[in-house]
Amino acid sequence: MASIGERILNLRKELDLSQKGLSEKANITEANLSRYENNLREPKAEIITKISEVLGCSTNYLLGRTDNKKGYASCKSELGDDNSKFKNYGELEAKIKERLLSEKIIVENEHISQDTLDKVFKYGIEATIEILKLEKKLEK
Repeated sequence: MASIGERILNLRKELDLSQKGLSEKANITEANLSRYENNLREPKAEIITKISEVLGCSTNYLLGRTDNKKGYASCKSELGDDNSKFKNYGELEAKIKERLLSEKIIVENEHISQDTLDKVFKYGIEATIEILKLEKKLEK
């Protein structure tokens, strides 16, 4: 399976984009893009989202969770049976927020923290909910 760096590199080349071009469009430095492409550093969720938007692919594709470049998922997932209905990041974020609210991880009108989003993208929603529940118990 291709790494996130390999997928970024391959898509960038398919689109005939230079590192400078992609880094400017994604609002990241060329040095960091090079580190991502060479698997020296893994981008945070926010950066993965920006890069996926510029490259016209899903974040799940970059993360290696699917080989479907355009859809959020090619099979059933934890967020629902058909994630193809999520047309953009905002809709996906709303679904994540809905799940976190239902599990009382966050309260109404509370924003999802970057750390929580990072965990969702890295581990999936169900594992993240369990992690956050354990963290709350440890805080008590």
